[in-house]
Order: sequence, then structure tokens, then C-alpha cells
Amino acid sequence: MTRDLLPEVVSSRARLRIAALVSARPRSLGELADATGISIQGVLKHLTKLEELGLVEEKNVRSPALAVRKVYTTKGVKLGDYSAEGLTLVKLSENPSAPDEEAERPFDLEYLAEEAILRRRRIQDQTRRLGRMIDDLVKDESRIEVALESMDLTDTERLILRVLFTEESLEEGERVLLEHFGLQDGKRSIEKALSKARRQTKKRIDG
Repeated sequence: MTRDLLPEVVSSRARLRIAALVSARPRSLGELADATGISIQGVLKHLTKLEELGLVEEKNVRSPALAVRKVYTTKGVKLGDYSAEGLTLVKLSENPSAPDEEAERPFDLEYLAEEAILRRRRIQDQTRRLGRMIDDLVKDESRIEVALESMDLTDTERLILRVLFTEESLEEGERVLLEHFGLQDGKRSIEKALSKARRQTKKRIDG
């Protein structure tokens, strides 16, 4: 159920931000507008969509100590947004319907809250590192594509090499070529394409 909701939530960065904010704790409309930098009307629009998805609900606040009269909170789910630097990393999970055994045991509440903050920071740091690793991967894949296009290869040889270089292993690439592309002459065609690419690569390296 929760997985089906993710595309609707992550399709809007503002909506994702709002969902994550109300997952952490109840928020007022004004606080959500301040945190996201969008108008009250814009926040209400996203809240309405999240309510339609069954993720968020509006709750009345009746307390003489508080001026706010309505807050928004998640309904049955918790969404964690750990995105950073162009990488979207989201965890959507259902809230437990019954108290967890661990939660019933005595613990230092303030210490646990501090640990949660530290874990969140570590996750954000790791997300940034992962984003940089993905950037490096994309660059490597682009260089491979450019190299294949610049080589003196037939279209079939390029296709063979693209399959081989994007699967987990040459063996898996060979299986895909045989089973899904019906490659004629199997291993012989693969070895021919690889040998041709290796010779051209060596020639470029040697100058």
C-alpha cells in the first residue's frame, strides 16, 4: 500500500517536504508555509492532495495555552525524507498498530532524542556521499557510451557491447544476448566484438 503512494508524493518536491515535516510531528499551517517558503494557499493545496492519498489528516487543537486551532499530522504512515544534492531518498513506512516491546521498556527520552538527531545527520551525510558516487557512475557510463559511438564498430557490435557492459557480469550479458536478442553465432560474435573494442582501446592508449 505505502509503495503505491510514493510516486504521488515524490512527484512534487514541496509535497514531499510537507509530508516529511508532518511525519516528524504535528505542524500548523503557518509553520508549514514558513518551512517550505510557499504561500498558505500553496500549502493547503498540497495538504489536500496528501489528505486524498490518506497520508495526512487535520486535527483540532483545544487548549487555552495555544493560539493555534488546527494542526496537520500523518495518518497511519511515517515518511522520512533524507534527500540531498539532487538525490531523492525517501522511506515510507506504516506506523505500528500496537506498542513495540522496546518502547515499553524504560529509557532516557532525551538521550534517545539526541541519538535520533545524530542518526539523521549521519544519514544526510551518507546521502550526499552516495549522490557524489552516483554522479561519478553517470560520468563513467557517459564516457563508455561516447567511446562506443566513436569506435569503428557495426551497429550490432555496439549493441552487443552495450549489453555486456551494463549487466552484472559478462556471463549475464551473454545470457541476455542469447535469450532475449537471439544473438546468432553466440560466443563467437561476442568475442569478435570484444576483441575489436580491445584493439581500438589499446591503440588509443598507446597513442
